[in-house]
Amino acid sequence: MLPTPDTDHIDPNTTYSPAEDSYLVLDTLTSDAGFLHSHFAPPSSPPLILELGTGSGIISAFISTNTTALFGRADVHLLGTDANSIACAATAQTLSLTPAPSHFLGALVADLAAPLRDHVVDMLVFNPPYVPTPELPSLRAEHGATEFEEESRLLALTYAGGEDGMEVTRRVLMGLGSVLSQRGVAYILLCRSNRPGEVVEGLRGQGWRCEKAGGSGRRGGIERLEIWRIWR
Repeated sequence: MLPTPDTDHIDPNTTYSPAEDSYLVLDTLTSDAGFLHSHFAPPSSPPLILELGTGSGIISAFISTNTTALFGRADVHLLGTDANSIACAATAQTLSLTPAPSHFLGALVADLAAPLRDHVVDMLVFNPPYVPTPELPSLRAEHGATEFEEESRLLALTYAGGEDGMEVTRRVLMGLGSVLSQRGVAYILLCRSNRPGEVVEGLRGQGWRCEKAGGSGRRGGIERLEIWRIWR
């Protein structure tokens, strides 16, 4: 079993703490290592990995710590983004506690992949805000907001997905063709309320290859989660 990064330093009032969905991403990447070994086999150039919405940084730290096990190579570059500056700082701290922080280029305060040039990302990982909500929270702090209001906004950024829980994820999916390199692959989490069957059907209609790489779920109203591998 691959080691799980330490995130005890995370403030749950301002940053998303690791939960079932986070660990599902780790398990999925581990179980999909055979594909990653083959897809990024040397002597191809070192892959650039982008995690959107890093939160605590547990996923980026896991990748950084286990590059050889996951990819069969150590020359991997890793970058993260998050709209929450506190989460970016938490991610940097989480990575600093790993045995292989040199793979990490940094966590940028940004709206998804906005700072990056087109076609440079070889692997994109996204555990999105997927809960259906009436609206999306503002990406920026409101002028004159109280501490409670600001903490509420930051937490809403971690879960509020708008209509069908898909407004943020839909933006990412629409931009995959521009963000990913020719060999690029994306791992994106969907829950049952996101209508994953319809999402995948639409992607395949656009020429993408889609395969469910991981999944979990419980009875009693808990969301059923799926992680899809999407590539050309």
